Amino acid sequence: MEKHLIVKKNKLKNYCGLMLLFVISMLVFSGCSHSLHITNLDEQLMTPVPPLKEPVKIGVSSGNEVQVQNARYVAAIVEALKHNSNVGQVVYPYSRTTSTAPVDVLVDIAVNTKYDGKGNNFFVNFPGFIIFAPAIWGYGYDAWIDTQVSVTDLKSNVSQQISSPAHYTFRHADIDRTWTVAGGWVIWPIPLVGGFVFTGYDPDITDLFITKVSPSYGPYVASKIMASLPQSAMKQASQEQQQPQEDARLR
Repeated sequence: MEKHLIVKKNKLKNYCGLMLLFVISMLVFSGCSHSLHITNLDEQLMTPVPPLKEPVKIGVSSGNEVQVQNARYVAAIVEALKHNSNVGQVVYPYSRTTSTAPVDVLVDIAVNTKYDGKGNNFFVNFPGFIIFAPAIWGYGYDAWIDTQVSVTDLKSNVSQQISSPAHYTFRHADIDRTWTVAGGWVIWPIPLVGGFVFTGYDPDITDLFITKVSPSYGPYVASKIMASLPQSAMKQASQEQQQPQEDARLR
């Protein structure tokens, strides 16, 4: 009987130990994530654009179409142009040789990007794993999006260039990296080594970053494009408004 009780106690201890290990593991792994947050979106200011007399038709071309990720930046600009009240139609992709849709302006977009991690990610991982720093602050990253745009008025064939560089800082953490934090509670050198590795950029989060930044980046570049459109249409509208007033004065 006594032997049977000892066996039952040992089973209970093993069960409680497994349950405790399970709970700790769930707390560690669920706590080691930080949703992607862009920290400087408010630095990209929109350019005010006066209303045009008539909505303009824009054809958009880009050499980034074959680059899956950079093509998403171009798509964000196109989507913002479509929702602009000064734009009547956007044709994308547009080609002067094959497209038949009539447009007033040709916009050619080239996007080049660079991503990097921050050096202080090391300290987030080690000794930051002790207080679950990756979940609290996330790892820091930088994104540079250099957007070069050529705007051509197809009526006058006059072109101008727009340079629209944008720098974003953002933070993020998920299990792809934070597993080293959990490992630190078993073998402490794991987060130390991980800290050195994680000062670099995590390419797995690029798609998520593009999704988060597009609603801001697209309108930001689109506003610059609209502000730099050839002013002939606006000048013509202004002149037409002034002409009746001058005629009335002459009478």
